Amino acid sequence: MFTRVEKPALTEPRLFSALHPELATWFANKFTHFSPGQLTTVPEILAGHSALLCSPTGTGKTLAAFLGVFDYLAKAHDRKELPAGLVAIYVSPLRALTYDLQKNLQSPLDELGWKHIRVASRSGDTTPKERAAQRRKPPHILVTTPESLTLLLSQPTWIAAFKTVRFLIIDELHALAENKRGSLLMASAERLEDVIATAHRSPTPSTPVSGSSSAFTLPSSPFTLQRIGLSATVAPLETVAEFLVGTDRPCRIIDIAPFKRAHIELFSPLRKNPYPPAGWGGARLHKELCTLLLQKRTTLIFTNTRSGAESIGLRLKQLLPDLAPQIEVHHASLDRAVRLEVEDRLKRGELRAVVCSTSLELGIDIGSIDTVVMVSAPKGVSRALQRIGRSGHSMKQTSHGVLFATNINDLVECTVTAQMMERRELEPVRLHADPLDVLAQHLVGLAIFSSVTPDEAFALLRRAQPFKELTREKFDRVLRYLEGGGVSLERNYRDVFGKIRLVDGQLTIPSPRTARDFYQNVGTIAASPMIQVRLGRRNLGQVEEMFMKGLRPGDTFVLNGRTVRLIETRLLTAKVAEAKNSLPTVPRWNANKMPLTSGIALEVARFRTELASRLPAPPANSPTSINLHASLAANVGRIESATDWLATGYSLSRANSEAIVRHFLLQSQISRVPTTGFFLIERYEERGLLHYFVHSLIGRSPNDALSRIIVWRVNQIVGGNARVTIDDYGFLLTVAPFQAIDLPTWKKLFVREGAEEALRSALSEADLVKWQFRGVAQTGLMVPRRVHGQERGARSLQWSAEIIFDVLRRHEPDHPLLEEAYAEATLRFLDTPRALQFLDDVHNVPWELVPTDRVSPFSFGIFVSKIKETMTLEDPETTIERLYHDRYGADLANVPSANDQ
Repeated sequence: MFTRVEKPALTEPRLFSALHPELATWFANKFTHFSPGQLTTVPEILAGHSALLCSPTGTGKTLAAFLGVFDYLAKAHDRKELPAGLVAIYVSPLRALTYDLQKNLQSPLDELGWKHIRVASRSGDTTPKERAAQRRKPPHILVTTPESLTLLLSQPTWIAAFKTVRFLIIDELHALAENKRGSLLMASAERLEDVIATAHRSPTPSTPVSGSSSAFTLPSSPFTLQRIGLSATVAPLETVAEFLVGTDRPCRIIDIAPFKRAHIELFSPLRKNPYPPAGWGGARLHKELCTLLLQKRTTLIFTNTRSGAESIGLRLKQLLPDLAPQIEVHHASLDRAVRLEVEDRLKRGELRAVVCSTSLELGIDIGSIDTVVMVSAPKGVSRALQRIGRSGHSMKQTSHGVLFATNINDLVECTVTAQMMERRELEPVRLHADPLDVLAQHLVGLAIFSSVTPDEAFALLRRAQPFKELTREKFDRVLRYLEGGGVSLERNYRDVFGKIRLVDGQLTIPSPRTARDFYQNVGTIAASPMIQVRLGRRNLGQVEEMFMKGLRPGDTFVLNGRTVRLIETRLLTAKVAEAKNSLPTVPRWNANKMPLTSGIALEVARFRTELASRLPAPPANSPTSINLHASLAANVGRIESATDWLATGYSLSRANSEAIVRHFLLQSQISRVPTTGFFLIERYEERGLLHYFVHSLIGRSPNDALSRIIVWRVNQIVGGNARVTIDDYGFLLTVAPFQAIDLPTWKKLFVREGAEEALRSALSEADLVKWQFRGVAQTGLMVPRRVHGQERGARSLQWSAEIIFDVLRRHEPDHPLLEEAYAEATLRFLDTPRALQFLDDVHNVPWELVPTDRVSPFSFGIFVSKIKETMTLEDPETTIERLYHDRYGADLANVPSANDQ
C-alpha cells in the first residue's frame, strides 16, 4: 500500500512542461529550480496520488504541496470547470499560523494575477463577518485547524461546499500524529471522504467494511480525496502514512530529510576541576551563552522548560545591556500579541536572540537563523532535529546546532543524542489507539446533521487509523453513554447527559441545544486554571492559579523576561508593577519536564556499558583510596585508550572526553557503573533515612510507572510508606530504617506477575487518573468548557469533573470515559508497557545491591533534585556545587587522568 519514491518520476524540464504554463513561468522566474522535495513530490500529486513528504524546515514543503493544487485550479478554470465550492483544505496544528499561511498562499496567486482563485482562513479568530462571507461564497482554498474543520463538517450550510474538495493537506503532521487533535482530525477526514463519495456516488457496490455488523457498504467513487502530509522529522514513515490516509489506502512516501546538511556541536566548557554533575552553575552558563550570542547574527536558544527560558532571557538582558532590546523570550504562556510581536521582529531581522521552550519548534516563519542552541539535552532525537532545522532555512544552507551540556550526565546524554542525530535514529511515533472521548465527540458531530445509523458510523470510524482496532463492544458502550450518561447516570440524568437519540435506527440529537453545546466545545485541548498577568494596560502572559495562590502582594516573579511585583489579584487577573532590581522567583508552569525518550535512555545504557568495559575495574576488596589510586595509575594506558575512543568515536573534545572518563572512574570507586549487563541498586544511609537508588535506565515515563508499582508493593510487602523521586535513568526510594530491603525482597518487589493490578491499586490512591479525567470529560462532552457562549471558570470545571469522577468510580468503573482517563494516565502520562517489559527482562541479568558511604556521582543529580525546588534563583548553583565538592573533591584528586604518565 505504501510506496517509497526514491527518485522523481519526471525530470525538471518535464515537470515544468507538465505544469500550467503560467504557473511554470512564474516558478521559473521566482525560484529557477525545484527543491529535491518539490521535484519528487509534485509529479506524484499531479498523478493523483496521496503523498507523505518528509523534508527539513525551509525546503519548500508547502509549495511542494500547493503547486499541484494551483495547477489543478488553473486547468479547471481554463476548462471553465472551476468549482464554486472548496477544492483544497490546508490544516495547520497552530491557530496562530492560519492567517500567515493564508497570506503566504495568496502572495503567489496575486503575483500570477489569478484573482479568480479564492483563499481564506478559518479558525477561532475568524470574525462573524468573515464567517458569513465564507458561507455565502466559499473559498477554493481554506486554511484551517482540526477543530474548525470538525465544526464545519457538522454545519448543513457547509456540506455543499465540501462536496467538491479534492485535496486535504496537513502541515506539521508529526505534531498531530501523537495527540488527540490528530485523532479528531483523521475522524473528520473520514467524514469528509463520506461527503465527497456521497456527492459522486457510483452505482457499483463496494465491499463491506471490516468490523461492521451489518451489510452497510461505503459508496465507491472514482472521485477520491487526495491527502498530502508534510513533516520535518517523523518515523516510522509507513506508520505515519497510514495515519495520514487511513486504512487500506495507498500512499507515496518521499523522504528528503536525510539529504539536508547539518553541523552539530557539543559545547561544554570546563572551567573548574572537578566538573560537577549537578551543573557548572548559572553564572558560567549565562557567560558562555553571551560569548556565543555575540559571535552570531541571530541565535535561537531552546530550553526544556518555560521557566528556564524566562531565567536565561532575563540574565542575558542583564549581562548584555546594549543588546537587551534585541533579546526576547517566547513561550506559550505569553500573551498572543507578545508572541506575534517577537515573531515579526525575528522575521524582520531586528533580534539577536530569542530564548524559547517548545513554542518555536513548529514551522512558524521566523526568517533566517544562524545558530540554534539547545540548553541541556533536548530529551529526544526527533525534537533535536526539529529544533536544529530552524537554522539554515533552505536546502542549500547547513543547519547549525549547538548542544549546550550543563553537567556531566547531561554531557553524556548530549553526546549520545548527537550521534543518534547523525544517524537519524528517530523515536517511533506513538499513535493514540481508540481514544474514546474523541469517539464520543465525533459521534455527536455526526448525529447533528448526518442521517447515519450506528453501523454506518462504526464502519466510517474504522477507516481512520486511530480507530482501526475499535471493537463494536467499545463503540456501543460509548453510544450508550451518549444516550444518557452511562449506566450509573441515565436513570436520573438522561436529559442532562443525553446527547444522542436513536430515531428510526438513525443517530440524531435530542434538541437544538445539543448542537449549540457541541459547536462551543469542539476540540481536545482541556481547559487549565490560568491567571492573566497585566502590567498596566498590557497583557504580559499567564501563570498557573496554584502558583499565584502561593504569592502575596509584594512578591516578585519573572514573566516575559521582566521581573514584576504582584500588586493584587481579582477575577482571575493579577495586576503587577515593574521590579527591575528585585531578586525574582521563577514561576513553576504546569508544563511537565520533558521526559527522556526510551530510545535515548537505552542508547545511554549502551554507552555506559561500552565505556565501562574499556576502563579498568576497581580492585576487589580494596577499601582505601590509596590502593585504588595505585591500581588506576597502573592502568593509565587503558584510561588513555578509553579517552581516545570517546574523542574519536563521538567527536568530543579532549577535555570533555577526560571529564566523562573521570566521572565514570569516580562512580566505579564509590559504587559500580550501571550497565546493560546487570541491575544496580545502591543503598545509602543519611540522617536516619535509607535511600535506595534504582538504576533502571529506561526513561522518565517508564520509571514513573515502575516506581508507582514498587512503592505500592513496598507498602504491601515491607510495610510503611515510602517516598519516591524519579528521573530519566531511575528512581530514588527513601524509607525508614525499619523498612530496610534486602536483595531477595527487592526481587519480590520486581516480579512481573500482578504488576498491572499493583499499578491500578497505586493509581486508585493517587490523583493522576482524576486529573486526566477532567480533560477526558471535557473532550467527551460530559463536562462542557463553555455554556451559553461563556467560558466556565476553572473551579467550576474541576468541581463538576470531580463529582462525576467519584460517582463513576464507585458505581460504573467500566464507564468509557473513566476507562479513557485510565488509559491516558497509564499509556500517555506514564509509559506502562515499557515498565512492564523491564519487569520481564530484569530477571534475566545479575542483580547487585551495593551499599555506599555517600551518594554516588550517577545518583547525585536525582538526590539533589529533592532540595533544588526549595532554593531561590541564585542558591542552587552555589549550594549544589558545594555539596558536590564536599562529597567528591578528595576522591577526584585520587583519580588519574590520561595525562598522568
